[in-house]
Amino acid sequence: MKRPKINRTLEPRDQTRLAAIEKVFTPEECVQLIADFTPQLEPALVETLDLAQSASLRKSSAVFVAPSKSTHWVFERLGKAVREVNDAVYGFDVSQFREGFQFTRYEVGEYYGPHFDIGPGKLTERKLSLTVQLSAPDEYTGGELIIHPEFVAPKEQGTMTVFPSFMCHNVCPVTTGVRYSLVSWLAGPPFK
Repeated sequence: MKRPKINRTLEPRDQTRLAAIEKVFTPEECVQLIADFTPQLEPALVETLDLAQSASLRKSSAVFVAPSKSTHWVFERLGKAVREVNDAVYGFDVSQFREGFQFTRYEVGEYYGPHFDIGPGKLTERKLSLTVQLSAPDEYTGGELIIHPEFVAPKEQGTMTVFPSFMCHNVCPVTTGVRYSLVSWLAGPPFK
């Protein structure tokens, strides 16, 4: 039996590209997610830091949401969209959402300073970060998601922005209104 020839001259992929997918969630679904998870919000912490230490880097409210019968549709929608982006753009070895998703609220003056989503421990498995804009763009000012060095994520409601977890990013302070977002990470074996 002959072995098939393998093309080993594939074009390298630009793994610092960013993707924005419009209408991953409808405006009505965004409003429903906000209504469902706002009552569960608590002051947000940075992994491994207490509240006082976290406040120097991050000020917002958040709740982690695990997969369940009531959230299965959310993970299905996120997974389909982010896997299509991964296949088309990144080609990372990814498997699942191991941490659930984080629902976050930023009120006036709240922010998240420059940081990376990948790090030690369980954070080594993060490959792709995604943020879904849940607020309508006219509901707040400021609060831009900046992915360094210069990309400003779209603010259209229901739009998902995807980027490698090793890219530095931040959320600027909200100046009026309230910004809601859904954040998650597609995991896989640590980068080699």
